[in-house]
Amino acid sequence: MVEVQPEQAGDVKKIRRFVAFIGVFLLLISQFLVFSQPTSEEIVFPPYLGFAIFGVFILIVSQLIPTNAFWLRLSSRRIFGDRVFWLFVALLLSVTTALALNAFMVYRRLNYIPLVTVWLLSGICYVYAFAKSNSPFDLAKIGEWFKKHRNEILSVFFVMVLAAIPRFYLLGKIPRVLDGDEGSVGNFARATVAGGLTNPFALWENFGSLYLQLINISMKFFGYNAFGLRLLPAIGGVLAVPAVYLFARWLGGRRIAIISAIMIAISHSHVHFSRIASVAYIQDAWLIPLELYFLISGLQKRQSWRTALSGVLIAIHYSVYLTSQIITGLVFIYMLIALIFYRSWFKERFSQALAFWGGFLITIPPSVIYAYQNPNEFMNRLGNSGTFQTGWLENTMQATGQSAFQILSERVIHAFLSLFYYPALDFYGSPSPMMSTISGVMLLAGLGIILWQIRNPAYLLLNGYIWGSAVAIGVFATPPSADSYRMLMALPAAVIIAAIGIDKILEAIGLEWKIARTAYSFTITAILTSLLFFNLWTYYAEFAGQCRFGADLAGRFATYLGVQLQEIDNENRVYMLSNDYYFHGSHPSTLFLSLRPVINFTDSINTLDAVSGETVIAPPDRIEELEEWARQHPGGQLHYEYDCERVILLSYRVP
Repeated sequence: MVEVQPEQAGDVKKIRRFVAFIGVFLLLISQFLVFSQPTSEEIVFPPYLGFAIFGVFILIVSQLIPTNAFWLRLSSRRIFGDRVFWLFVALLLSVTTALALNAFMVYRRLNYIPLVTVWLLSGICYVYAFAKSNSPFDLAKIGEWFKKHRNEILSVFFVMVLAAIPRFYLLGKIPRVLDGDEGSVGNFARATVAGGLTNPFALWENFGSLYLQLINISMKFFGYNAFGLRLLPAIGGVLAVPAVYLFARWLGGRRIAIISAIMIAISHSHVHFSRIASVAYIQDAWLIPLELYFLISGLQKRQSWRTALSGVLIAIHYSVYLTSQIITGLVFIYMLIALIFYRSWFKERFSQALAFWGGFLITIPPSVIYAYQNPNEFMNRLGNSGTFQTGWLENTMQATGQSAFQILSERVIHAFLSLFYYPALDFYGSPSPMMSTISGVMLLAGLGIILWQIRNPAYLLLNGYIWGSAVAIGVFATPPSADSYRMLMALPAAVIIAAIGIDKILEAIGLEWKIARTAYSFTITAILTSLLFFNLWTYYAEFAGQCRFGADLAGRFATYLGVQLQEIDNENRVYMLSNDYYFHGSHPSTLFLSLRPVINFTDSINTLDAVSGETVIAPPDRIEELEEWARQHPGGQLHYEYDCERVILLSYRVP
């Protein structure tokens, strides 16, 4: 009897684990409750200290549970099993996060790191509940997996390097100016250290505060400049490569995956939005493919941990940008269609679908609480740019005499065509569309293939991805000119469909991979090389050197003004010869680059009483005036700033 005692002790660990967690949970609750109350030096015993003492007591008691028949029998019950335990832990941590968030918001706590940690742990515990296996962790198997897939991993890494080069090259200097929205993003990212945006689940114009806080961390390391501001978008652009590869590999295999990854890596539109911080759609280009990869692979492999992870990622996406709302709706409609038209297939995977929604519901509560308390912020973009909320649809109907159905149908078509027909002007300024003529042909061919094979649940999801994006943007968002950057969220789907299209085109003309590998490889290499030159020329020759970004001249001047203020190495006054069009404070980019005060001087410069060491700055409209004044007051330092070939700013340090 004594020899079996160690096995019994091992069995009773499940009940000990459960009781120990209750103790730890009480400790956690006590700390959050204490932290949510105002502090005072006069308090000897903080409120809720009793919870902590009781939690320590429970923790000690858990280790004293004997290995007798009663506890062994109780420990063997399913309710104390691994999966139920970790689901229970995830639920309690999620509820704790939600309740603590409410208290933190009331008392305006500035440090939310403990809260975010518990929030992420709730999602991790939920996924772990489905991923936990009885098989031991084996490093040898992982090493074997890496050896087996070594060439594939190296290929993806090479494409990531290929993607990184055009995204990081002169990142802080191209585009050479910050537009107003970039400046605003930088200013509000800086503001996350105080006030409401310290809450990582808060929103500013549907930018998640968590995302803004990460941008602020980048700027703390690399400076409050263009490079520090744009670093996270550039990283997001590179991350799109492995995310698109994984999703495409599941949908079409390795060939489709590598073609798709290269196409996203060299896309001129994707490169551009990886180099600016004005909009957050660039983060969607890796988050959405990753979320959908875990969803479809989990459903088809019937692995609940994958779908659970997908649900958790989409909930985290709410703290990045508003497109998470679109993807949530897309997944809901996809599962509804699968339930109705793919019933036998979906029925076998219903538990995986529940795991997805469980992961989403476990992780989403903090965002729901913030949205409930701040509905205007949650609906900000729809309120400002919504088709229905702004009255755009009603006004267009009155102006054109068209029906709502016709107008919205044309909007959806416009959103789709912005991928390869309409020029990418908004937040870019390129005369070219997002995709070239060649990739447009590949896209249309691929669309025919995936529509023809829509019985495949994976192709159903891919169709939903691209058409759902077009419908959401076309029906609910204005103006139409913004489609060219909003459809960036669907660019991963477009390049995957294009890769499927070219693969099937080559198969149709007799250059199938299985029978003509050399010809297939040569053709694909030639097409991708052509796309590489087209995209690099489009971005670096036609756009980057032409001063097209931020076409508003006052907006471009604002960046040069901010940079000039950074370079002034004394504390003397700075005057700007301003007017109604050019003045300090007109654009957020100036304030982002420099908080130095500037005196707007609208009168004639001849009335200016400037002393030695002070600086006078003139915009284009008043450069001649400053030049004449400098000739009358010689001995100072003149400095010209050029925007392409035109002088955009002149500064003069008074002698």
